[in-house]
Amino acid sequence: MRLLPLLFASVAAAEMSYTVTATQGGKRIDASHLTLEAIPWKSWTHSRWSSTTNSTSSSSPGAHKSHRSSSGSSEIDKRAPISYSSGWCGISKRGPSNDPIKTVVGSFTAPNLRDRTGTYPQFGAAWVGIDGASCQSTLVQAGVTTILNSNGGQSASAWFEWVPNASYTIPKFPVKAGDWLMVNVTALTKNSAQISITNYDRDYAMTVTVTGGTTLCQADADWIVEDFTSGGKPVPFARFDDIWFEDARATTASGGTFGLDNAAMIYLGNSESSAMCIAQPYDDSNFWCSSQN
Repeated sequence: MRLLPLLFASVAAAEMSYTVTATQGGKRIDASHLTLEAIPWKSWTHSRWSSTTNSTSSSSPGAHKSHRSSSGSSEIDKRAPISYSSGWCGISKRGPSNDPIKTVVGSFTAPNLRDRTGTYPQFGAAWVGIDGASCQSTLVQAGVTTILNSNGGQSASAWFEWVPNASYTIPKFPVKAGDWLMVNVTALTKNSAQISITNYDRDYAMTVTVTGGTTLCQADADWIVEDFTSGGKPVPFARFDDIWFEDARATTASGGTFGLDNAAMIYLGNSESSAMCIAQPYDDSNFWCSSQN
């Protein structure tokens, strides 16, 4: 890793290379402090889609609680189909077959964790990405992971990953549990992407331009809460306050856009009764993930 004492930082690993820029208060700042720390592969891994079973149950999973912006008309009475996953909770929607996905964007809260009976530390991650579901060969994603310790203390960190190439945490990016974030993942080409993470509560933003990644399918748009793996096993998954994904949308290479309508809600678990996280629709651009069990 090589940090340049300019308004950007740059690093190369294997065939991939990265350039980082940052702004605070809307002004460009020196980004050399934003070191990208490699996460050893198969240490902490944000996985691709792993489906268990599918369902189209017509019963409602629970009442709507609150909406951060309190705007838009609720669509919760329109029951969405359900899919089950061993690691994902949220929405992954396939784009048009003849029009590759270019950008996926969404705003969400950094997970604010609560104790779940079990071992420590406990974890929760939320992210936005492209591919990883119908396209299993690759996935580019970015988000925030929060860690809950046995004393109740929490720490959060931003990260990005291009599966199967490399995963990086960004320890100096300012973020705390409960902060309101926006993530934008844009495929510049099939092997390069621009990843922007904005922390609205800290008035801070960073952009990472990545080149040399595994060829994207540009088929899936993802908005996910995840129980990721460490050493090949799921990490202890904490309870969490409801995580809203807002202004969730995708654009395609032709300039088209699509939202969440008709997308399946992904539950983390093998069944509705045993799921540790369920996703619930609100409208075409907003939904929330709720901790269960």
